Amino acid sequence: WAKITDRLDDLGLQGKLNIERLDAVDGAAEGFKINPKEVTSTWTTDRNAKYDGRAGYRRGVELPLSPGELGCMLSHLAAWRRVLELADAAKANAAATTAEVAGSRVDENQDRAGKGEKDGADNEVLKTPAEEPVLILEDDARPTKVFLKQMRKAIDDSKQDGADILYLGYIQGAPWRRTVRKGLHEAEYLWTTVGYVIWPRGARKLLDALPIDCPVDNWMAWQAVSRRVKSLAIDPEIVEQEEEWDVGSDVRHSDDAVLDGEV
Repeated sequence: WAKITDRLDDLGLQGKLNIERLDAVDGAAEGFKINPKEVTSTWTTDRNAKYDGRAGYRRGVELPLSPGELGCMLSHLAAWRRVLELADAAKANAAATTAEVAGSRVDENQDRAGKGEKDGADNEVLKTPAEEPVLILEDDARPTKVFLKQMRKAIDDSKQDGADILYLGYIQGAPWRRTVRKGLHEAEYLWTTVGYVIWPRGARKLLDALPIDCPVDNWMAWQAVSRRVKSLAIDPEIVEQEEEWDVGSDVRHSDDAVLDGEV
């Protein structure tokens, strides 16, 4: 947490973003249990093998998910639920504001009626931030110097394109489906969840597709493959990982056993 806040400070982002810390789930904690309606305890390499071209990787292998993978899966699941909590709170606030304004207009219109006046804004609809996107950064995320400028533009363009998720950092597993505009593409299959923007509608779609039945980045990628969600990506990336993938991470990748010839 200290590292990510320092990085945001260095880029002058404190005060420009509403930052909230969500505690990660520890899949190795004593008494840790999973809800099979949310996540599974095992997975198969069948889907991922369609995109993973590393020597020795193959489909048809069933693997137990590691404690780190389970913790990561549940941490992101909690983040998606928090996105919907924020959206619901925004809706409630907007509804209260609308009711207050409408009540004021009733009083005003009654006064004007006696004077033969008419309020032309009776049917005005107040804008609500209920569908505003949320940025999710893992604790090893390193935003680049152009992060804020590029992200703002990409969010606007992604919203116009109807995106559910906007990846800011990733490992590309398949060619782009199409180009939205220069530097912004529709993705088919991406690895890592180091940094992404998600709209409440995207969070709803992911929660409706539970359980997560493989490592969370693979699972999110498969939702895009299946067109359950529309995922876009900024190219080049504007969020990097502190270390190279699979280096210095406390999340053991269960399918390393396939590459190591253990299964």
